[in-house]
Formats: sequence, structure tokens, C-alpha cells
Amino acid sequence: MFRIGEFSKIAQVSGRLLRYYDQIGLFSPARVDPESGYRYYSAQQLPQLNRILALKDLGLSLDQIAHLLDDGISPGEIRGMLLMKKAQIAQTLQEEIQRLRVIESRLQQIEDEGTLTDYDVVMKQIAARPFLGIRKHCDDLAVTVRLANEMHRLLPERVGALGRFAVIIHSDVFDLADLDLEMGFFLEDPIGAEPGTLSTGDVLSVRTLPAVSTMLTAVRVGNAEMGHLAYGAIGAWVEANGYRFAGPGREVFLQWPDPQGEREAVAEIQMPVEPLSAEHTSIEELI
Repeated sequence: MFRIGEFSKIAQVSGRLLRYYDQIGLFSPARVDPESGYRYYSAQQLPQLNRILALKDLGLSLDQIAHLLDDGISPGEIRGMLLMKKAQIAQTLQEEIQRLRVIESRLQQIEDEGTLTDYDVVMKQIAARPFLGIRKHCDDLAVTVRLANEMHRLLPERVGALGRFAVIIHSDVFDLADLDLEMGFFLEDPIGAEPGTLSTGDVLSVRTLPAVSTMLTAVRVGNAEMGHLAYGAIGAWVEANGYRFAGPGREVFLQWPDPQGEREAVAEIQMPVEPLSAEHTSIEELI
């Protein structure tokens, strides 16, 4: 048996918390000395205390925890609840990491005073090419990434002669909660069999992406959160040279990132443009 100070060290909780749990009848010592009033705890009580602490970490109130313990909640049930909470925390953490990257890239853009000199904007002619993919409205970027990863995992085995992976952005307005995307692979050779469906039920199809005579391009390296810098460079070029956007943009991946993060994404952002017509002399006249 251990006095409260010793047990607090073993359990890695404060003596103050143990006294409070005893006071409200949630977790009592194994024995209280009737003469001295000293509390004594047993190592056999650790599983019960760990149940309480785990449920507390799940965000439950102490009253809720007491009811669950009275109902005899099993370790398996607590484990399931903890795994669900772990997944929620991991998702929140990933979202916060993405937010941090965006903040860092915005700060970089401010420090560069909008010069955008790190991005070379190049105009190209793009030929028409067959494209195997799906078109989907996405309201969650993480789901979109998982779908793209599934296509990378399955399609090379199913189809074979694949070119680069690309995403065509059909959305009129940028909104991560409402993206109209077409994603898939350029085809190097015709495919004989039907491409089939993905595990999500999305049906793959083949179409020809049209040629673009004036495509502005800029290459980004790293996560998608850094993309606004390359897009900003393209926007600055368009404004400075008297052009306007003329159709859905594309992101063509020159290098797909590996799941372990050892290889960064490299993507060429492509935006079709056309010169402002003679009767349009200012952006205001186009709106």
C-alpha cells in the first residue's frame, strides 16, 4: 500500500487531484487509517484511475465519468473511444499544420514586398492529350488527397502506360469547402479495357484535354499551402502584360510526394490566358 504522495508519483497525477476525486466520491483510497486519517492506495487501483483519466481526456464531465463507471464500461469500449478521439486530434493537428504553413508563406510574401521574384512565369503551347480521370465536387481537401493517393496506388497496376498526374480546377471561385475538380493521369498510349471505378464509387473515364495555345506556367515546390505564391506570380504577370484568364487552370505534378514526406511535391501550375481585346483597355471594363 502507498501513501498519497507515493501513489501520486506512481500514477503521475497530483495529490491535490487524488484528494478531490476522493472528496467527490469518484476515486477513493483503498484504505483510510481511522486514527491518523492517512489515505492509502494500492497499485491494483491504477487501472480504475487510468479509466477516469482517459475518459476525462475524451472531454467527458466528472458526472458523466461516474455514470459510465457505475455502468461498468469495459476497457475495450474506452479503447474505441480513445482511438476515435486520437483520429480527431490527428485531423485537427494536420489542419493546424496546414494553417501554419499558409501563415509562413503569407509572411514570406509580405517580406518579399510582392516582388514574387522566386517564380519564373513561362508561356507555353500545350498540345491536346488524352486524360484518364474523374470529375468530382469535393468539400474536404483531405478527402481529395486520399482519393488522389488511391489513384496513384491502383491505376498504374490497372492501366499501365500512364503519364503525369494532373488536377484540372473547374471552380469559378477558390473555396476549399466547394472544389470542382477533375483529377487523373495523362495517357501515353490508348487503353483497351474499361478503366472501371474507384473504391469511392467514382467512375473513371477517358477524354481529350483540349490544346491551349497560350498557357502561363509557374512551378511550385512543396505543399499545396505554398501554391498561392506561384499563383500570385502568374496573376502579377497577367496584369502587367495585358492578358486575362481564359479557362480552367491545371496543376500538373512533375513529382508526386511520397507518404513518408521524404520527397516533396513538384507541380507546374498552368493557367490558360488570352490577350485583352482592343476594346478592353482596363480591367474595370471587363467586370
